[in-house]
Formats: sequence, C-alpha cells, structure tokens
Amino acid sequence: MLKSKTRRRVMVKTAAIGVVSAGVLFGAVPAIASWAAASTPVTYTCTPASGTPATYRFQMDLTGPLAPTPGATVVATWAIRQPTASPYLVASSAIPGTDRLVVDADVQIAATPLVVPSGTRSVLATGAAASAAGQQLQPPNVLVTMTPTATGVIAVRPDAFTLYAEPSAGGGTRAMLYDCTVAEVSAAALLITVKPSAPSTGTGTGTGTGTGTGAGTTDGPLTSVPTPTPEPTITITQTHTSGPRKQGQQIKETPGGGASTGGGGSAGPDARMIILGGSLMVAAAGVGGLLLRRRTSARS
Repeated sequence: MLKSKTRRRVMVKTAAIGVVSAGVLFGAVPAIASWAAASTPVTYTCTPASGTPATYRFQMDLTGPLAPTPGATVVATWAIRQPTASPYLVASSAIPGTDRLVVDADVQIAATPLVVPSGTRSVLATGAAASAAGQQLQPPNVLVTMTPTATGVIAVRPDAFTLYAEPSAGGGTRAMLYDCTVAEVSAAALLITVKPSAPSTGTGTGTGTGTGTGAGTTDGPLTSVPTPTPEPTITITQTHTSGPRKQGQQIKETPGGGASTGGGGSAGPDARMIILGGSLMVAAAGVGGLLLRRRTSARS
C-alpha cells in the first residue's frame, strides 16, 4: 500500500512539473516575439519652428522580422508615437489638407558581422498633414530597408528626426515644424537576427528513350512487357455420403475404443437398500430412547 501511494505521489508531481514547464515554454515564445513590437519610451529634445526647446518622452515602436535569411529583403519599421504626457507635438497653426507631413529621420545601423552597411542612414517618410491649430500631429512611419548578405545580428537604433509640412503638389516651400535630437546616451534598438535559410529539398523526374539488342531480335525502341496474369487456382472438393455397405466389402480402418452407446456407468449397490438400512437405524434409536425413558420414570 505504501509503495502504491508513493508511486502515485511521484506521478502527480511529475505531471505538475510537465504542465508548468509547457506553460513556461509556450508562454515564452509570444513574449519573445512581442519584444520587437513593444513601445519603448525615448527622450528627445525638440525645438519648434517658433519657440523654445522642450523635452519630449516619445513612445518608439520598432518592428521587424525576427528571423530573416541572407539575401532576403528586411524591412524595419520605426513608428514615432506621441508622449503619454504633455508636452506633445502639436500644430502651431492649421495645416491644410493639400499639404503633407514629411519626416527626415536618421537611423543608426550596426551589424555583427558586417552583413549590411553600418553607420547613419537618412530616411524620408510622408503622410497626411491636415490638422487644426493645437491638434496633435502624427508623424508617418519610417521604413528602413536592408538586404543582409550573410548570417548575423543587425541593430537598428532611432536617432534625430525633423518634422516638416510641405504642399502635396510639390514646388512649394517646405516648412519646418520640429527639429528633434536624442537626449539619451543609448536609445532603444531593434535587434534582427539573420538566420541561415533552410536547405531546399526537391525531386526531379527525367525522360529518355533507349534501344536494346537481344538474340534473335533487331535494334529498335524498347517496348513494355505485359505483366503475366496469374493462373486461377482451382479447388476440388469431394463429398463422401454414407450408404449401405455392399456384401463382401471390408472396412479398412477399425475404430479404437468401444462404441459410444450412450449408456451409463457399470451398476453398483442399489440405493434403496441404503435408504432402508438408514430408516431401520433411526427407528431402532427411537425405540431405544422410549425404553430408557420408561425405565427411568419407573425407578422414580
């Protein structure tokens, strides 16, 4: 009993450990994947077109492929989100719908090993600009395109950016709205790991013709040989029926043992005699008991 209880406790603990381990393992995968998309606060110092510099705590969203392969195009997205608390990037005056917002951003790229060119890269992005005076501005997303040549790790770090408003038709004057520089020593960075591509597997089929020679044959194209059809198997069943034996016909095999007649075993003592003897003994015992009782009562 003790062994069975101990064995049951071990099985329960093992199952519990397995469930917890599975939860940690499968829960860690979405968590790792979400690091690339989580908003990270980065401090900037922004100078408006007319005004004094101020400190802004932007929410930076850095997203990109988690496991690209060499030779594939890699696109990292840098989204500049408004701070969660004042001050905000707002339009100092109304911006018509015919204008557009332009972000001229710098991105720091570092690769180990040198799978893409490292250094500062300038990227332009445009988006809708229609805003009322005092309304928060939403800078367009900045897209950084790279093509790694080998396996390695690419770090993409946002840097300074300038926000403009310019006419959509072109030919107009680009007006600067904010000029922002990073105020932190190390800002958030997106790490992209370039992994080797899986080996390709494939199957190919080929076609061809050939000629063959043989004794008594001439050269010519090979022809398919028909598959011989197996001959059917014929089963013959013979049925023997019993009938009257002819006179003089001998039996070839003699059955062993006695004939089965259905009779019982050999006769023994008759059961009626045994019952009769038992009845006489019971009667004699009863008579003897009456005589003893009568003699006892005569003495008293």
